[in-house]
Amino acid sequence: MAEKRKVLFILPRGEKNKKDYIARRIDEEAGSELVCDIATTREEVKNPEEYEILLSFFHPWLKEMIPRMGKLRWIHFLSAGVDTIWEWGLHEKNLLMSKSTGVHAINISEYVTGMVLYFSRRFHLYFHQQLEAFWKSHGGDEVWGRTMGIVGLGHIGRECARKARCFGMKVIGSMRNPRPVEEVDAVYGPDELFHILKESDFLVVAVPLTPDTRHLMSTEEFKKMKRTAYLINVGRGNVVHEEALLQALKQGEIAGAGLDVFAREPLPESSPLWHEKNVLITPHVAGPTPRYMERAVTIFLQNWENYRAGKPLQTAVDLEKGY
Repeated sequence: MAEKRKVLFILPRGEKNKKDYIARRIDEEAGSELVCDIATTREEVKNPEEYEILLSFFHPWLKEMIPRMGKLRWIHFLSAGVDTIWEWGLHEKNLLMSKSTGVHAINISEYVTGMVLYFSRRFHLYFHQQLEAFWKSHGGDEVWGRTMGIVGLGHIGRECARKARCFGMKVIGSMRNPRPVEEVDAVYGPDELFHILKESDFLVVAVPLTPDTRHLMSTEEFKKMKRTAYLINVGRGNVVHEEALLQALKQGEIAGAGLDVFAREPLPESSPLWHEKNVLITPHVAGPTPRYMERAVTIFLQNWENYRAGKPLQTAVDLEKGY
């Protein structure tokens, strides 16, 4: 009988209650070929050199531990965003790498829907009025017939489109290689962003951070948007130039913004964005969900079937594309 392959699963401390579930799932579906050790801290990892497979988020201490993992062949990241790979130099190592693509589609699309309704029904204005015990009607609009523009029609973007269509919205969006997408009325390439900017009532940013997308939304892009439009960023903070966004808000070039991600997190107390009444700030919470680990483990096990068969990983990191 072949020796079982060893897997190290680094589970965040806040998810310790999922330890038994993860161990059971992996044992039931791959236990004949895998043995999985689950740790929540660096101190719990006694012999890192024994593991062939690593599952983890980008915990800072892993940067120093990975070079010691001489048998390591495959890293499956529990996150969908993997820009830290380049910061750590992992792209220079001879490793298979995959990510949890699709893990966020349901929860982040619900967050985006909430933001759309928050602004369209003027809840941001009523919230501040309540703090001052001030009674004034601002009406409110419908999203029916409005246009949602989605920059990045990946798993998250496509699920945002599906929900938007349920509300009777028109949906347009962009992707690296344009092709017809269900629930999307028009799909543009990266060099056709201006079409989306000028038409969108709600602009959803859902692209990963790469050299091509850093500060994708800056001064000129905001000038092309409708003055009545709202920006919703659930991608990465550095996709949006925050100083340019602040100026666009102050000059009335756009109506407001819903922001879950920032160039620096936590967002510094000194940031003027905190004080903009037409901005809703959330602390990178669009992604977390009680079902996160369930979905992440499913994605890993799907990749495992390919790995054991010597086939390309379903959610492999594309080093050329940068995500």
